[in-house]
Amino acid sequence: MAPSPSPSPSAVPSSERPLRQHAPAAAARSQRIDWRTVFMMLPTRRFTAEELQRAVPGPMSRSVKLSIAVNLAAPTLVLMLAFGRDGPWRVPMAMVGFVVLLAWIGQRAWADPSSPAVRTGYWLMPLLAGGVAGWLFKDTEVPRQAMVAMAMMMLIGSLGLWFVIVHRHQYVQMRLAELDERERAVEMARRLAAAQLEPHFLFNTLASLQHWVATRDERAAPLLEALTGYLRATLPMFARPTLALGDEAEAVRRYLQVMQARLGERLRWQVRVEPPLQALPVPPGLLLTLVENAIEHGIEPQIAGGEVRLQAAWQDGEAVITVEDSGAGFATGAQEGLGLTNARERLALTHGASARLTMARAASGGCRAELRLPLPSTLSPAPGPQARTP
Repeated sequence: MAPSPSPSPSAVPSSERPLRQHAPAAAARSQRIDWRTVFMMLPTRRFTAEELQRAVPGPMSRSVKLSIAVNLAAPTLVLMLAFGRDGPWRVPMAMVGFVVLLAWIGQRAWADPSSPAVRTGYWLMPLLAGGVAGWLFKDTEVPRQAMVAMAMMMLIGSLGLWFVIVHRHQYVQMRLAELDERERAVEMARRLAAAQLEPHFLFNTLASLQHWVATRDERAAPLLEALTGYLRATLPMFARPTLALGDEAEAVRRYLQVMQARLGERLRWQVRVEPPLQALPVPPGLLLTLVENAIEHGIEPQIAGGEVRLQAAWQDGEAVITVEDSGAGFATGAQEGLGLTNARERLALTHGASARLTMARAASGGCRAELRLPLPSTLSPAPGPQARTP
């Protein structure tokens, strides 16, 4: 077979061409020498309050503050003791003042490395150091070792402050880029879930509806009503990055109503969600995917059908959501499909490593999907589950 020709630039989608063309340029820019950095100039980008809130949501920790205090106080104390009690009193005063100023600018730089106060303090430090040196040497005989110690301390302090500002600035930039990329990945996964969930289910349902209408089957009207309710509940939800568990459970109920209209007595179902978990944020369509898998691979292959149960409860400080069916169970050599793979990726992107999705054989012989999510601080346990059955 002859190799297929390479696509021309015009054949490549416009959304992909900039990424391919700009990748070499970005690599070339990363190899260029930044002369502002070489001459210890500060970055020019200013961060907005919203950007800082995203990248640096909390203040400096106590451990970092204590570490800075110890590392600044230790050399200052050593130098002060090295001069002795008979040394010039202006030297220790200048040291303490310089350390306090350095700590204040460094703390401001940690919170906002692009702050005007930080930039002003950084550029005024050499002038202040010169003024302090003139004040020290005026009408006072300062030992040579004191002069050298003060000069070295100010030089090291200025270098350390420059490193803190530049490093923190780069950290905020990288964190913002990481969050943007993460949000884009979540959006792509959300769209993939919507595209994957709807087509074959809708096509099969519409095919059944068309056949029943053509044959004047009395099941057509209930199926049309159930499908309308499902579309009304599910179409808006994929426009949001997360969805309240109560809304997701309602979409699952609508889906199960449609499937029960199609399968009749072969399908039995139950949805049970504890009231405090109604507002728990979940990726939209995630539970729909699990329930759809339970019906497609567990209930439909069996002539006798079976039961699907969705339950959400509070357990050991976590929200435990289970989707269990009494169907055919795991097939020998079965592998995880695109739906479950996408579900795991969306969970990792929206809830981090603390969210877990496991698949196991159910006690009834079918399949059990268990989802564990951390609970926000605004939610609290309370008794009284709500059950909905057909």
